[in-house]
This record gives sequence, structure tokens and C-alpha cells, in this order.
Amino acid sequence: MHIKQITISNFRSFRQQPEIQPFAPTTNVVVGRNGSGKSNLFDAVQFVLLSPRFATLRSEERQALLHEGSGSAAVNAFVEIVFDNSDNRFSLEHSDEVVLRRTVGSKKDEFFLQRKRATKQEVQSLLEGAGFSKSNPYFMVQQGKIQTLCLMSDAQRLELLQQVAGTTLYEDKKGESLLKMQENEQSVEKINSILADIDQRLNELKGEKEELTVYQSCDRTRKALEYTLYDKELRKARHMLDLLEHDRMEHMQTTANLHETLKETHERIQNAEAELQVKTQALRRNRRHLQDFEADKLKAVTLKTKLDLKCQELQEQLAAGKETLQRTEHELEALEVQIQSAQGELQGKEQALKEQEAVLQQLLQEKDQANRKADGLYAKQGRGKQYSTKAERDQSLRKQIQELDAMKEEKEEFLRQQQDGLGNLRRHISTAEESIASTQAEVKSKQESLQSIRKTLEEKQRNLHSLMDSRKHTWRKAEELQERLKENRDHMQKCISDVRKSMPRATAMGLKALQRIVQEERLVVGEQYFGMVMENMTLKDPKYQTCVEVAAQNALFHVIVDTDATAARLMEHLERKKLGRVTFMPLNRLRGGHGTRYPQSNDVTPLLDMCVEFDPRVARAMEHVFDKKLLAKSAEVASEWSSKVHMDCITLDGDLCSRKGALTGGYLDHAKSRLRAYAAQRKAEEDYRNMDQEYSKVDVDAKKTEQDVTNASQEVSRLENKLSQLSRMVQTLEAKLISEQSQFLQHKKQALQVESKILPPIEREIAAFSGDIGRLQEEIGTELTTSLSEDDRAQLAELNHAMKELQAQINKQSEQVEEIRVDRQRLESLLEDNLLKRRHELNQVFRDDAGEMMAASAESLLEQKRSELEDSRQSLADTVKDLNSVDEKVEEARNAGEELKEQLLSAKQELDKLKSQDIRNSKALDEANEKSEKLMSKRSMHIAKRENYMRKVQELGSLPPPTELVQYKNQSIGELEKALERVNKKLKKYSHVNKKAFDQYVNFNDQRESLLKRKEELDRGAEKVRELVESLDRKKDEAINRTFRGVSKHFTEVFKELVPLGAGKLIMRTALDEAAEGSESDGDNSDSDGDSPATSKKGSDTPDVSLYRGIGINVRFSKVGENFIMSQLSGGQKALVALALIFAIQRCDPAPFYIFDELDQALDSTYRQAVANLIARQANNPDTPTQFITSTFRPELVAISKNCYGISHQNKVSSIHPMQKNDALRFIANLMNEEEAVGEVTALKTSRRDSRKRKASSEAPPEENEEVRETTIAQTSISVQE
Repeated sequence: MHIKQITISNFRSFRQQPEIQPFAPTTNVVVGRNGSGKSNLFDAVQFVLLSPRFATLRSEERQALLHEGSGSAAVNAFVEIVFDNSDNRFSLEHSDEVVLRRTVGSKKDEFFLQRKRATKQEVQSLLEGAGFSKSNPYFMVQQGKIQTLCLMSDAQRLELLQQVAGTTLYEDKKGESLLKMQENEQSVEKINSILADIDQRLNELKGEKEELTVYQSCDRTRKALEYTLYDKELRKARHMLDLLEHDRMEHMQTTANLHETLKETHERIQNAEAELQVKTQALRRNRRHLQDFEADKLKAVTLKTKLDLKCQELQEQLAAGKETLQRTEHELEALEVQIQSAQGELQGKEQALKEQEAVLQQLLQEKDQANRKADGLYAKQGRGKQYSTKAERDQSLRKQIQELDAMKEEKEEFLRQQQDGLGNLRRHISTAEESIASTQAEVKSKQESLQSIRKTLEEKQRNLHSLMDSRKHTWRKAEELQERLKENRDHMQKCISDVRKSMPRATAMGLKALQRIVQEERLVVGEQYFGMVMENMTLKDPKYQTCVEVAAQNALFHVIVDTDATAARLMEHLERKKLGRVTFMPLNRLRGGHGTRYPQSNDVTPLLDMCVEFDPRVARAMEHVFDKKLLAKSAEVASEWSSKVHMDCITLDGDLCSRKGALTGGYLDHAKSRLRAYAAQRKAEEDYRNMDQEYSKVDVDAKKTEQDVTNASQEVSRLENKLSQLSRMVQTLEAKLISEQSQFLQHKKQALQVESKILPPIEREIAAFSGDIGRLQEEIGTELTTSLSEDDRAQLAELNHAMKELQAQINKQSEQVEEIRVDRQRLESLLEDNLLKRRHELNQVFRDDAGEMMAASAESLLEQKRSELEDSRQSLADTVKDLNSVDEKVEEARNAGEELKEQLLSAKQELDKLKSQDIRNSKALDEANEKSEKLMSKRSMHIAKRENYMRKVQELGSLPPPTELVQYKNQSIGELEKALERVNKKLKKYSHVNKKAFDQYVNFNDQRESLLKRKEELDRGAEKVRELVESLDRKKDEAINRTFRGVSKHFTEVFKELVPLGAGKLIMRTALDEAAEGSESDGDNSDSDGDSPATSKKGSDTPDVSLYRGIGINVRFSKVGENFIMSQLSGGQKALVALALIFAIQRCDPAPFYIFDELDQALDSTYRQAVANLIARQANNPDTPTQFITSTFRPELVAISKNCYGISHQNKVSSIHPMQKNDALRFIANLMNEEEAVGEVTALKTSRRDSRKRKASSEAPPEENEEVRETTIAQTSISVQE
């Protein structure tokens, strides 16, 4: 058997590895760089073969096995191995190949054998049967396993040997056997204890059997007495029961009469309570109406009082208004005269001021000219002294002329600007005059519109108040109708509930749901859906109600439809939504009763023709319900004709004689009548519809009135808004008029100021500049002199004199101008601050509080007040009329309330009487019930006695023979009781007798025999267990010794093959060796002898295994020389010895294949070649060929391999591919070259580091030097391993 193929998916570093090329049955080598995934490949094999590492996995361990490379996360992983089973090592019939797969996920761990699901136990059994033993896992050697063997102590190697020998299985079986032996011992102890108790109890039972015989004789007598006594008591109880049953039937009749009386009283109480409720609701409505009327009365009285006060106030205002308006008009006329006089005087002052200011300006201009001429002469005189030549003077004069020209031009430009501004002001004044006139006209027009809108608003407000009164009355009527509609609706719902209570619950649910389903399905009522039977019929006379209801019974609730298809649709809805159950009557499937022949007699008549009216469309349904049903005069007639014609006969009282012979009759509670409840429902529905129609009409009227009120209110709001807007517009226009007038006056003042104060000085300056320029031009070219000429001096003197005179005139003229200005300011202040303000205040008298213009004159104002007074008087009259009407309604409501109170009091008194009667009836019924309970209690007591004595008779069991019973038959109950008492006293002497002594004696004896047999079985089992334990100990010792001899032999052979010139052997160390080593000073002699002291002392083939303490190893690597133990060997020698031990173990317990992971890592080339040759020989052995799968970094194993495989790792994904042997050797050579290069660099670094450390250690203390040497040695060993 060997591995043929391996398939890996999502395991560790492998993503989707297809089937690996079949492995060779001999040697296979896997090469690849470190970290490429070689160990993951071998872990995959161990994963499938359930090695201890992968036998039991937790959830996080399973998750760690999933591939974590690039791409989507793996959900599960599997490894599949195909084994060649040509040698049938796997115990599977007709299977040359065995496919074993293991799939693992975060939440699953599954096994598949031959691609079929298998359990873990099945797979383990299959592997153990094929030779994959848990005790010898050395068919797979992982990295580090050889190093572990190298570092094992002697005791650990002994444990390894025991594991290989399979002692674990022996120990497990021994533990189970010892546990079983302990359980047997406990069972034997328990059985001995029980046997002792049983023997003691058997001795006691022997004495109890004699007393039991006497007891049984007395017991038979007691049974005979008890039976006779119980039989007499039983007969007596039955007789009393018959008497009580007769009394109970009479009492039941009396109770039934009381129930009937109580029911009638309850009905009367219900009627009285209903009437009381109606009266109470009427009284409540009357009180609410009375409250509304009183509220209306209060509003009317309040309004009347307000209108009285308003009329009185208007009369006073009208009287006072005439005088006030006349006085105001006179004052306005006088004020206008004063204003015109002041304005005329102001105009005169302004004209005089203008003339005097013109004179003043002329004088100032003349003085200015004279002053400038004098200044020119003085300047001319100064220039004669200032300039030395004529040309220099002329040049300076020309420069002054240029400057004066520039200044003159500036003044002229400024003058033009002022004149333009004056023109603009005059244009603004003209525009302001026109705007003022237009605004005044617009104000007058808006005031007229304001008066018109106010009149219209008053009319609309009166109309609104009228509509609101109408709406209030309509609302009250609608509220009253709504309350009555609610009462009718509650009554209708109660009637509907009564009808539903009279039918089964499922039927009630179904009929309720049908109303909605018919609407959803859009069925035509009257054509496809006709409703219940009782909805489609009408009684010809109410007296037929009972007989019709008895005849139809639950068929009254059956639903009539046109076809069975319609019924199926409706039933499907009911069934799907679980809405109840209904019986449908499809007209197309019903058979009519036209063929029925009814008897012709005066005693009976067909019930359908006599009692019921219906629509011809549902005739089939009615015939189906009432077919073969007759109405009889009496129960006797009904019984006679029922048997004669084989039809159901019903009387008017509801007694039914069935055609099958059954008679049904008795009391019927008419209050629970279905037809009566349905008739009440129909009447309630009709009342509700009528009331709803009336309420709808009133509601429409109320909505119409509400709409009219809304429209009127909107119209009033619109007019009020318009009035408010016009008022604001008038105020805005008046404010605008005042602003325009103010601007007009301001512009007028500005123009006057420009004309009088700004323009004249500028004109004077321009004239002065012109004079100065002329004089300077005249001076150019004249002779330069230092003094003035005679003419100039004379002119200068005239000018000084003239300036003095002009200054005096200017002062005088300025005083006159100032006086005129003061008078003008006084007049302006009088107009603006007094007269005009007073006129504005008087004009405000013609406005109301809102600032709106009330009248344009005194007459219109008075006329307005008179009109308002007339309106108030009319409103007052209407209010008085309404108040009288409300008083009448209040009085009517109070009278109605008093009448309702009297009726309510009478109804309460009647109700109290009925309740008292009901209490008396209830008390009588309670007494009857108490009596009934007493009768029932006595009956129950005698029934209990009867049952008790019957039970006692049954409990007596087997009775004595009749001969013993006859002697007690004629005795009375007292005599029997005395005789029974005497027997019981006698039996008390034997009360301690064990009544089951015979049975217990037999039972205990049987138990004793069974326990003795069980004890013998346990003793035999314990003996077999002891023999098994001894056999297991012996087999375990034999297995350990056999395994040691086999492994020791194979170790010697394998070591010889690996080291032809050397030799090696295994030595078993015992407790005797340890004692000998303790007594000798030289401890090395113990390794020189290959025989175990334990073996020599015992002198047998199976030494005492309990003395074993460990396994030592002695080897030598040359023909001659001393032997070495493991601790004396180098690293490579230890690895070789460990490999020899592994091969020895494998030869001792061969496996079908072997997997080695870098087993030659620590070997030099000579030993690697020897190991490779050993593997090649074992793989190609013709007797026992073995498959090897190894990984390596060296060429020796590659050279002897049959198939080579390479493992690459890219993007976190490993992949396996076959390789040629030459390619594999080249790959190994490249790896070795890279290692040599790295080793040289590492050695160079190490040497430099060592030199520095040696230098440091030479300077350091001795203790530190020792630490440095140890560190250097450790680093050197690490570098060599790298």
C-alpha cells in the first residue's frame, strides 16, 4: 500500500491545488525554499490520517487551517488522499484504491471514505487496521523530531520504547479490569449484608405462620358479619333515595314557577329602567336646552343694556355735538380771518424786507467799490517803492491781473451754479404747488369713499348678526338630533348583538364577515346574494312567530345565494381568512317542494302557505326550509297527523311532532326568540335610518347656514380691511400733504435766501474783481513813481470820505432791515406755531377716534350721529323682541323640566316597587334553592352511603361460603354491629400478626437463592479479572522486552549500515545499575557492558520490567576506540544516532509508507549519503518495498528519488508541480550556493564581532570574560546552523 495522489483545497497556504502527479511507490522528494509550504503539505497528510495534532480540533483551530491569502475568504478546506490498496491492507472488499477525504470549516469537521460520508470512529478503525498505530507515530517524522530524540534522556527513551511497544493499550485494559474487580468486591459485600438480613427475617417468619392460622379463622367470621351489615345498609340507602327523589321533583315544579315569576318581574324592571333612561335623557336634554336659553337670555339682556347705554350716549353726543360743532365752526371762521390778515401782513413785510435788503446791498456794493479803489491807490503808491523798474512792475501787475481773472471766473462759475440752483428751487416750488392741489383732491375723494364703505359695512354687520342667530338655532337642532341619533344607534347595536347571541358564535362571525366580503366581491344584492332566510320572509301574523321559529330552527341563519359558484367564492374567503362558518343555500342546487302532497283537513295546514310571505325569487329556499311541515291545532292532532302523513307537525305553542316519532315541547322563553330579536333589529335599523335622514337634512341646512355666515363674515372682514386700508390711505395722503406743504415752504425759504443773501455778495465780488482788473490795466505802461499824483490823492480823500458816509448809511439801513426781519419772524411764528396748529386741531374735531373723516361739515356729522342713533334704537327693539322670545322658551323649558321630573319620580317609584318585588321573589327563590340544596345534600349523602357500602362490599373480596352467611340473615343491624364488635375485639389480640407472613416467607426464600447464585457469579468473575490483570502485566512485560530486543537489534544493524566502520547498541538501565553506580566512584563502566544486570540476575528471557529506569546508547564511529554516550557526541553524530533509532523503530513496527520532513538537515555529506542509500535499499527491497516521501535541501536524497516535486509560493499561495531530477538538483545547488554566500558573510561578521569581544574581554574582569565567551560560542553555533 502507498499514497498515489493528494488533492488540497484552501488548506493553510494552498488555495486550489489540483491533483498532484501520482507519487512513486518507492522514493519521492519534495524541494522548495523555506516558507514555500513543504511543512503544510506534510501537515495535510497528518490532517487526513488523524495524527494527534489534528485528531480533535476546536473552532478557532479549524479556522486557523483555512487559507488566508488574497481573494475572497475561504469558508471550508479539504484534503483528499488516494491510497493504492492492491495488497488489501485496508479492510475494504473489492477496492484497489481507497479515497479518504477530510473537510473542515469554522463549524464543521467531516470525513468521506470512498467519497461517501463516514464517521470519525470508522476512519480511525480503518487506519488502525491498516497499521497506522497511535502508539508508533514514527512513520511521519517532522522538523524538530530528530532534535527532540537527540535531547532525550534515558528515561524518556524508555517511555518512547513503551509507547512503541503499545503498553498504553495494556494499561487502559488493566485499569478497566481493576475498576471492574473493585465493583465486584462492592457487590459481593452488599450481597453478604442482604443475605444476613434475609436469614434473620426467615427465622422470624416461621413463628408468625402459626398465629396467622388463628387470625384467618376470625377474619372469615368478620367478613360474613360485615357483608350482611353492609347489604342491609345498602338497601336502606336505596329506599331513602327513592323518597328524596319524589320530594325533589315536587320542589323542582315549585322552583320553576318561582323562576317564571322572577323572569316576568325582570322584564318589567327592564322596561321600567328603559323608560327611566328615556325620561332621564329627555330631562338631560331639557336641562341643556334650558342652559342654552338662559345663556341666550343673558346675552340678550347684556346686549339690551349695552344698546340702552349706547342710545343714551348717542343722544348726549348728538346734543353736545351740535354746540361743539357750531362753536368750532365760528372759531375756525375767526381763525381763518386772522390767518389771512397775518399772511397779508407777512407778504407786506417780505416785500419791504426785499426792497430794504436791495438798498442795503447797493450801499454795501458802493462801499466795497470805494474801498477797493482806495486799496488800489495805496497799492499803487506802494509799488513805486517796491519795484525798481517799470518793467518789473508791469510784469507783477500782469500776474495780479491773471490771478484776479481766475478768481473772477471762479466767482462767475459759482454765481451760475447758484442761479441754476435757484431755477431748480423755483421749478420745485411750482411742482409742489401742483402736487399739493392734486393730493388735496385725492384726500377729498378718499374721504367720500370712506363714508360710503362705512354705511355698507354697517348693513353687512347687521346681516351677519342675523345669520349667526339662525346658525345658532340650527346648531342646537342638529345637536339634539345627533344625540337622538346616537341613542338610536346604541339601541340598534344592542338589537344586533341580541340577534348574534341567538346564533352560534362561528355563524355570527361568518355572517358579520359576509357583509364586507359581498362588497369586496361586488356581488349584486337581490340577484346574486339574498341574505339570511329570515331576512327574506315576513310573518303574516305575529302569532305564528313561535311555530315558524321551531320549524326553521337554525335554518333561519342560512344564507341564500343564486348559484353554488357564488357560495364557493364566499366560502373560500371565509376559510382563507378564518372568519367563521356559514351554511349557504344556492338556488340552482335546491329542489323545490312542488311534488309534496299536503293533506286536506281543517286540523292541519301547510305551514309555509299559512304563516309566511316571501319573494318568489327565493321560493326554492323557503320550500327547502319549510317543506313537509304542517301547522296543527293541538299537540294531540300534531301527533296523529305526524304519524299518518310522515311530516313534521308544529302547534302554535311550538310543540313539535317529528316525522321520525320524536316529540319536542315544553316552555319557550319568548324573550330569547330569534325572530323577535330580528324584528326588533329591523325596527331599530328603520328608526336609525329615518333619524339619520332627518339629521342629514338638518346638517345640510347647518352647513349651508355656516357657509352663509362664513361668506358674510368674509364680506365684513373684506369691507373692514378695505375701510382700514382707505383710512390708512387718507392718513398717508394727509401726511403726504403736510410733508409737501412743508417742503414747499422750505423751498420757498431757500429760494428767498439765495436771492437775498447769496447772489448779491457774489455779484458785488465779481464787480469788484472787474474794477480791480481795469485799474491794474490802466496802471500798466504808466510811469513808475514812489508817490501819488495830485489827482490820485484827491480821489483817495474823496473815497475815504465817501466810505465813511456809506458806512453810516449801511448801519442805518441794516437796522431797518433787521427790524423788518424781526417783524417777519414774528408773523411766521404766529402763523406756524399758533394759528395754523389751532386750525389743524379744530379740523380734528371732524374725525373719529380712528382718525377717519366723519363728516365734511357740521350738518353731515350730526346727520351721521342721528343715523347711528336710529340704528341703535332699531337694534334695541329687535333685542327686546328676542329677549321676550327667549323668556317664553325658558318658561316652556322650565315647565317641561318640572313635568319630566314628576314623570321621572313616578318611574323611579314604579321601579323601586318592581325591585322590591324582585327582592322578595329572589328571597323566595333563594329559600327554594336552599331547600333544594338541602334535598340535594341529603340525596348526595345517601348516594355517598350507597356508594360507600357498595365499595365496602367490593373491598371485602372473596366472601365466606353461603352456609356461613345464612346464620346472620335474620339478625337486625344492631345485633350485627354488636357481633361485629365482639369479633373485632378478638382480632385485636392478633393485631401484631403479619398477614403476609406466608408470602413474605416465600419471597425472602426466593431472594436468598437468587442472591447466592449472583454471589457465585461475582466470585467467578473476580477470579477471571485477576487472571486477566496478571495476563496483561505479563503481556506488557513481554511486549516491552520484545520491543526492546527488536529495536536494539535493528538499531545495531541500521547503525552498521550508516557507519560501516562503527558500531552501536542500546542498553537498558535498571534500578540495580543505579545502585551499583552509587557505590562505585567511576560511573563510566556502566556503559561498557551491553548486557542488562536485571537480565543477568534473573537469568530468564523476561526480566522484571518494574526495575527498568531508562535506555542508554553506546556508539563508536571507527573500528577501534572507546564507545561514546549521547551526551559526548557532536550535533551531527547525535542526529545520525537519532535517525538510526527512528529507522530501528520503523523496522520493528513497519508502516506502509514513511514521510520525512528535512531529516538530513543536521547531517554532513557522508552521513547524508549513507542515509540516502539506506532509504533506497529499503524502498526497493523486493520482499517488503516501502514508499518514502521526503523533503530536503541536499542533493543526496534527490539523487536516489524516483519522482521529484517542487513547491513554490507566490502571492501567499503555495503550489506543487512535478520536476525532473536534473532540475531538482540544479535547484538544490543554487540553494547551497546561496547558503555558502550567506555563511561567508555571516562568518566575516562573526569574526569581527569576536575580535571586538575578545578585546573587550581582555579588559573586563574574569567573570565578564566568561560570559562573553559563552555568548560568542552560542552565536557561533547559531551561525553554523544558519
